[in-house]
Amino acid sequence: MTTGKLAVLAGRHPLIVGMLGSLMSLGVLAISLITLLASREAAVEHAHETSRNVTAVLVSNIARTIETSNNSLLALISALDKPVVQSMDPDLRHELLFDQTAAKYVTGMGVTDDQGRLIDGCCSSSHTWDFSDRDYFIVHRQSANVGLYVSSVYRARSRPGTQSIAISRRMTRPDGSFGGVAIVAIDVEYFRQLLTKLDVGPKGITAIVRTDGTLVARNPPSSRAGQVNVGTSPVFPRMVNHDSGFYAARSISDGVLRLYTFQRIPGTPLIAVVAPAESDVLASWKQLSWIVGISASSVSFAFCAAVWLLAFALRDQVQTQVLLTELTQTDALTGLKNRRALDEVLENEWGRLQRHDGYLSLLFVDADNFKKYNDSHGHAQGDIALQHLAECINRHARRRGDVAARYGGEEFVVVLPDTDEAGAVQIAEAIRREVEHGRQAVASAKISPFTVSIGCATGRRSRSLSLDELTNSADMALYAAKRSGRNAVVSAGDVVASIQQET
Repeated sequence: MTTGKLAVLAGRHPLIVGMLGSLMSLGVLAISLITLLASREAAVEHAHETSRNVTAVLVSNIARTIETSNNSLLALISALDKPVVQSMDPDLRHELLFDQTAAKYVTGMGVTDDQGRLIDGCCSSSHTWDFSDRDYFIVHRQSANVGLYVSSVYRARSRPGTQSIAISRRMTRPDGSFGGVAIVAIDVEYFRQLLTKLDVGPKGITAIVRTDGTLVARNPPSSRAGQVNVGTSPVFPRMVNHDSGFYAARSISDGVLRLYTFQRIPGTPLIAVVAPAESDVLASWKQLSWIVGISASSVSFAFCAAVWLLAFALRDQVQTQVLLTELTQTDALTGLKNRRALDEVLENEWGRLQRHDGYLSLLFVDADNFKKYNDSHGHAQGDIALQHLAECINRHARRRGDVAARYGGEEFVVVLPDTDEAGAVQIAEAIRREVEHGRQAVASAKISPFTVSIGCATGRRSRSLSLDELTNSADMALYAAKRSGRNAVVSAGDVVASIQQET
């Protein structure tokens, strides 16, 4: 489709073009939205991947510490089972087993008897603390198959006020009975330091929690470690029932929406949690969204407005062109087509007749004695009479495709596509009768009576006629009507028949 045709389409159907422009603008906005949503998902996925890597490192460090503590317990229990160690001097045995074993994160290491009383430990060989109330002692006393046990958070008695957790194992006598507990106590500060090194954004958190929901350590720090229970959260069972995972949820403590990545520390009831706030993760994305959203909206709005303005501008231009075309093809007095437009219509209809066959009829209409009419009534009255004649013609040549034109002066031509000779004569007779007997007023102006003579000619593709021959036949029929006395309708077929009779 050429640019000119597009311009004409826009001019004739501005609403359609404007709607298309609006749809294109909406399409741009939709693509921008889809792209932004995809980038949002990518940002969340990237945050999850980062959190998963951070969680894996955190779990690895804690698991290594637990393994080291477990090895220390196994070595301690094994040494205490040896007769040579049991027969040692208590001070020497204490120095051998405990003085060199304490790491900086260990708050205590020792063994108890079957009543929970401290027998010996890294803090001192003389203390007689009772640990029978500790959960790790109760668990090992009740079951021989616990293995390594990680306790809940408690306040250390060896270091007043220090929060710790105990890594413990059961000590069994040769006869299989309960002989006490071997303990390594780890300062909760160790976990806090690990968490502090992790950057998860201004509103993010990292934490170590137990499967019973108690909080071991948290960053930002919480002074209520060991007391806060997150097990009431409706999503906490996800952590308990899976070794690892990812989900988004609002914190029950501060209501912040966070992206939780968690992983169970193998062989323990501890869970490592890394949870950046969604607002931190999407901060850059939100800034980009504003920029892209405002830009895309502005461009789409400007494009849509430009299309609408262009469509209506083209509409006005096309309407102006149509009006100008109509003015150049319209007779100013009667409002019918002028001779220039008539020639174009005749060429088009004749060409269509040659393609599709059928009929094409012409009526040549001429006002009788019109010069005398003008002389008698004046040219103004004559103009009114011609307007009346034009109205009569229009009322009877009103089918789609029918065209009436003022050929010149008081002469008119009516083009009747798809109309045979009988039909053309019928229309011509109706025009003649109305001019003679019909309404004699135009725009409330009275006119004097007058009559018309009409010549008819009909052409077909199957007949060996040209357009000039068709118009000449109509003209001859008109002159025949004049010669017959005027106020008559004569067809070209009647003229031919008359000539044949004379010859």
